[in-house]
Amino acid sequence: MKNILAILALAVIVSACTTQAQNRQPSAAAKKVAAASATQINFQPTVFATGPLAAAAEAKLSFKTGGIIAKVLVREGQKVRKGQLLAELRLDEIQAQQQQANLGEDQAAISLENARLALRLAERDYRNVSGLYADSVATLEQLENVEVQLNNAKNQLSAAEKGLAFRQQGVEVAQFNLRYSSIVAPSDGIILRQFAETNELVGPGNPVLLFGSRQEAQVLKVAVTDKDIIHLNLGDSATIHFDAYPEVAFLGFVRELAGTSDPFTGTYAVEIELAPQTRQLVNGFIGSVTIQTKQRQSLISIPVDGLLKADGAIGQVMVIDQGQARLREVNIQQLQQTQLLLRQGLEAGEMVITAGASYIEEGDRVEGF
Repeated sequence: MKNILAILALAVIVSACTTQAQNRQPSAAAKKVAAASATQINFQPTVFATGPLAAAAEAKLSFKTGGIIAKVLVREGQKVRKGQLLAELRLDEIQAQQQQANLGEDQAAISLENARLALRLAERDYRNVSGLYADSVATLEQLENVEVQLNNAKNQLSAAEKGLAFRQQGVEVAQFNLRYSSIVAPSDGIILRQFAETNELVGPGNPVLLFGSRQEAQVLKVAVTDKDIIHLNLGDSATIHFDAYPEVAFLGFVRELAGTSDPFTGTYAVEIELAPQTRQLVNGFIGSVTIQTKQRQSLISIPVDGLLKADGAIGQVMVIDQGQARLREVNIQQLQQTQLLLRQGLEAGEMVITAGASYIEEGDRVEGF
């Protein structure tokens, strides 16, 4: 019995010594990782787009009446001045119509004069018969007859006056058609495109020339997505680059924003007006524009190397939390060169692991440098 108690006592002593020895052993060393502090920034969204250069005011010029084109006096790309003759129709038929209208007006004028003379005669007869009727010389029937003739003369005069007015309108229409049987430049500008040639038959209103005004500035027409349109406002400043002038940054501003999307592409049209400049810019140049918006957002910025993985706007990063590695889900706003801008998921000052996260697991002891 004494031997058994001695053995148990010895076992307790050995176990205690072993526990104390284990407690005295040093713990596992923390893994070294590269880390960077998340910083808060006042972010100004930037929108990028590309599109063609165009005239701010473009117009399709056409003839008022149809006919055969006699002359097209300009070519594509030609600069023109206000009032300059650009094209005209063959005038034989139109001039004949005007002559007919003038003849109709002359005939209506003669008819009006005859109606006035007839009215004068009817008024004279009525006065004479009225006097005779008062003296009991003329009968009531005779008086009624001249009264009817008088009323008929008045009606004929009214019809003649309306006929002349109608014929005069016909003359005005013929003159209008003759005047618009030629196309003149509405202002200083440039011929952007020619749709018809000499001797072609064109209908009324069919476009013959595409005209771009030089009185207004040129614009860059671009399309942006719904994610970008919400950041834009009229007057936002823009910087434009063209391949023709790679070293030059042209300035501009947002002058027009579409109120609805294109039904086919789902994008929104935006017009950027270029500031006055001396270099020659030809309509059709493709420009790349950077629009600096007026909005401001408070975001968190971290190095892009801190992103472990992403699915759309949702990503994961590894942070150092009280000496341990912890996974954190973040909401991504934008990738900006070497920085990742986040809307949610991190606070300013938190340490994000930027190198070494691939060989550690969540909960590992880590030490940043």
